[in-house]
Amino acid sequence: MDDQIRLMRERGERLREAAQTIGITHAAKAAGVPYTTLRDYMNGGEMKFSALASLARVCGVSLDWIAFGTAGGSPSGAAEVQTTSTRQIVVPWYDNREDGLRIGRDWLQQAVPRDLSTLCLITNEGDAMEPTLSSGDLVIVDRGVTAVSGSALYALESAGTLMVRRLDPRLGGGVRVIADNHRYPPQDIAADRLDCFRLLGEVVWIGGVPHS
Repeated sequence: MDDQIRLMRERGERLREAAQTIGITHAAKAAGVPYTTLRDYMNGGEMKFSALASLARVCGVSLDWIAFGTAGGSPSGAAEVQTTSTRQIVVPWYDNREDGLRIGRDWLQQAVPRDLSTLCLITNEGDAMEPTLSSGDLVIVDRGVTAVSGSALYALESAGTLMVRRLDPRLGGGVRVIADNHRYPPQDIAADRLDCFRLLGEVVWIGGVPHS
């Protein structure tokens, strides 16, 4: 039993080391793992394989290294984290107000097969997009999308406010602006009134807020 406890604690410490390279809160958000769960893992708690695999991907380390301390004869854990950190990318905030979300490049490229240089991060505010999005959810936006070409989630700016809405192209060049929360009725915007909002890009990834 003592050996098992020691092994779990060592795994927790390696996971902590990996998560700290991108920020523990960011690691939880990017992997879709509640912060309290990640904290329990780092403290030596029982680990769920699927959550651990997701954490390893976003932190840019191998699952074998977290589990066993080695990865195909690689150096020690600290060296492994340092080596893989070069495969990380920072997705900047839309307004560059602070450091962005540091995330494993390989995982992001697989999850979001887009030009990574055009991605930015915003926070969803309000309840208009529930249940799809909750207030405070992280959203990655592809700024390379500059026109509404199909029904999808888009980030908009209107009257100085950032928002996420579902846009549906209409015949004649207008769009229907849809909030997934049925308390908010859809709005039809004619083609000659599209300047009432600015299209920031298409939403390509969403992540929930970890609860403490």
